[in-house]
Amino acid sequence: MYRVGIIGLGSIAARYSTPDDAYPYCHTGGIRFCETTELVAVADMSAERQEEFQQTWGPAFPDDSINYYETDTQMLESEDLDIVAVCVRGPHHFKVMQNVLKADIKAIFLEKPAGCSLEEVDTMTAGADAKGIPIVVDYTRHWAPHLIRLQSLIKDGLIGEVQTVIGYCGGGVLSFAIHTTDMICQFAGYDPISVTGFVEGGGDVPESYEPEPAIVGSTIQYESGVIGFHVGNHGTRGGFSVEVLGSEGSVQAGFYSGTTVHKDGKLIDNATLDLPENAGPFNVAYKQITDYLDGGPLPHCARDDYTAVNEIGFATIESGITGQTIQLPCQNRERLIFANG
Repeated sequence: MYRVGIIGLGSIAARYSTPDDAYPYCHTGGIRFCETTELVAVADMSAERQEEFQQTWGPAFPDDSINYYETDTQMLESEDLDIVAVCVRGPHHFKVMQNVLKADIKAIFLEKPAGCSLEEVDTMTAGADAKGIPIVVDYTRHWAPHLIRLQSLIKDGLIGEVQTVIGYCGGGVLSFAIHTTDMICQFAGYDPISVTGFVEGGGDVPESYEPEPAIVGSTIQYESGVIGFHVGNHGTRGGFSVEVLGSEGSVQAGFYSGTTVHKDGKLIDNATLDLPENAGPFNVAYKQITDYLDGGPLPHCARDDYTAVNEIGFATIESGITGQTIQLPCQNRERLIFANG
C-alpha cells in the first residue's frame, strides 16, 4: 500500500462527496476506494476544516489511521509519504510545491490550475524532473473509464484518422475550462503548435496578479494536422463533452453525457465498444499513479501532457488579450493570472 498525504481540505480534497457515494468526486474518496493507496495524513490550517473532515470522513477509515497537521511543512517533516496530493487554491500551489519538492516522496498529484504563470509551471516541472518524480495534474474528467476506453479506441482507428475535436465548456480558462482543454488533447493529441483565443471578463484581484478571464472560444492547431475548437458557454452541448470528427466517422462523448458513435454513416451499437463500468475518476487516477510506481507506464496528465494543456490555456489568455495568434511555446511566461480554482 502506498501512503498518501493531502495538503488542503477544501472541496476537491474532501467536500464534493461523502463516504456514501459510490463514485466519489474527491481525493479522499478516491484514495479510500483505490486498492493500492492508504490515506495516512492531512494538513489544513483551519481547525474548522479539520473538524469537518474528521466528522464526515473519519468514520470511513480505521480508528487513528489519519494524522492531522496545521501546515504542509509539519506533515512533510513528520510523515513517511509516497504520494502527496496538493489541494490548496491555485495561487498557493507554487509555494506549497516548493515545500513538497524538498520532501522524500515518490509522486505528486497536483490540483489544477497547475500554476498561475507558465514560469511557475516551468519551475515546478524542473524541480520534479531533477528529483525524478512525476507530477500528475488533476484534469479529473480525463479519468472517466469510458473516456479512457474511447481514447484508446480512437487512437486505434475507430473512426479513421482524427481530423477535428470540438470541446465544450465555459468558465475561467485555467480554473475550470482547462478540464475540457485536456479533453480536447485527450483525443487530438498533446502536440499543440498555436492558439487563437477569445476571452472575456475578469474582476478585482490581489496586487501583482491579473484577473482570470472566461473563455469565449479558441482554435488550437496541432502539429499532427488536427484542429481543436474550444466552445465556451454558448455551446449547444453540455460542459466537459467533446465531439471527435474522423475520416470515417464521429464520436460524441462527455463526462456527464452518453456516448454516440457513427461510422460510415451508421450508428454503432455501444455494446460492441466494450465500454467499462463506471468508477470514480480519482480512484482511477490514483491507481494509474501507483501502477507507475510499480513499474508501469507514466500516468495520464503527467509531464508532457499537462505541459501542453497549460501552454494552450495561457496562450488562450495571451491571444485574447493581444488579439494575436500565439505560437507555442508561449513566449510570455511571466503573465501572472489569479487562477483561484
